[in-house]
Amino acid sequence: PHHATPVPLPPPTGTPQPLPQPTPVPLLDLPEGTVNVLLLGADQSSRNGEGLADVIIVVSINPEIPSVSLLSIPRDLYVWIPGYGFGKINTTERHAENYPGGGPALLKATIEYNLGIPIHYYARVNFDGFVRIVDTLGGVDVPVECELHDTFPDPANPEQGIDVDFYPGIQHLDGYHALFYVRSRWSTHDFDRNRRQQQVLRALYRQVLALDVIPRIPELWGAIQETVETDLGLNELLWLGWIGSRLDWANVKSRFITPPYVTPSTAPNGAYILLQIPDAVQALIAEALQPPAQGRAGRPAFRVEVWDGTGRPGMLDVAVERLRWEGFDVVSATTVDTVYPRTQIVDFTTTSKGSPLWLLMRLYRRENSDVVRQPTEGSPVDFRIILGADYDPCVSMYQIQYVPPPTPTPTPTPTPGP
Repeated sequence: PHHATPVPLPPPTGTPQPLPQPTPVPLLDLPEGTVNVLLLGADQSSRNGEGLADVIIVVSINPEIPSVSLLSIPRDLYVWIPGYGFGKINTTERHAENYPGGGPALLKATIEYNLGIPIHYYARVNFDGFVRIVDTLGGVDVPVECELHDTFPDPANPEQGIDVDFYPGIQHLDGYHALFYVRSRWSTHDFDRNRRQQQVLRALYRQVLALDVIPRIPELWGAIQETVETDLGLNELLWLGWIGSRLDWANVKSRFITPPYVTPSTAPNGAYILLQIPDAVQALIAEALQPPAQGRAGRPAFRVEVWDGTGRPGMLDVAVERLRWEGFDVVSATTVDTVYPRTQIVDFTTTSKGSPLWLLMRLYRRENSDVVRQPTEGSPVDFRIILGADYDPCVSMYQIQYVPPPTPTPTPTPTPGP
């Protein structure tokens, strides 16, 4: 069975009962053949431990197009854990002692119960395994969008700290620095960390393709099993690798469960939690896990050329990566001699139907006065982005909303503890 018999949590002394048990969320209507893989990053240094899930990403694969959707689930999401009661989603596996299939099975059931996403497989890597994978691939090239500073323990001398500084541009990171990059929260927050995790995941995939690793999966299978805990077998992994080798970057989506689709609150025990705004989260997930529109309709992605007039090195590569992230086909990217004071968008399209102009305007924080409309029949590109001196690649995750935000009427919140 998908769900065990729920047992309510005993309320903390002196506080009201927690929220009543919710009904299961209906299963998402996904295209036939869709496979959902749960990627987990654990905060313990040994495999099969009871550490908290630091990374929770659903990878939804449509083999027909093929396309991939990445959906980050915040670790503070407050959910109903079948057989236990309410808790943060990243603590789910701690309550799986008597659950058939253990922690991974309970986490799959919890995601299905609360979000309506059926999970077919899982793969978990701990910190040591993550460092090993990145270093085995020779490091990864990550498009850093937001300046980031933090201090981490020195792996060689844990009593000492290492100051790490990441500046916008394409940064080549070894295993430890990639781990620092995906874990840092000192100057940011958990939602931004989710964005960085997906950046590194994409960079790892690019490196796998560049090194032609997929045909070598059978000979690497033993090493993979030592590093990755998974219920994927060799045949399933080969099948996923074959799909991955055919993947067009325009058919890879990245989505995140963030405010305003969830709202911060306090659990009865005083812990910081995130509560779903139910209809809003379900609409967000439905959009997130549907294949990209161009993939479904067989329509090509919108074509973009980029002129770099920032006068700053490294900006062009970061801008190109972000446009690809958003599903655009970047057909050319050039550094120009002129430094433009403001970023501009030149729109060559001849119809506003289905236009992604809204997305480009939010991505670059532009006003209507920054858009130059030059409708041109038969233009080789749909848009030209002219990056100006004011270009800031650091885009807030709340800035771009792919489904309408909810009206501010969240679910009843638990009563905070004393």
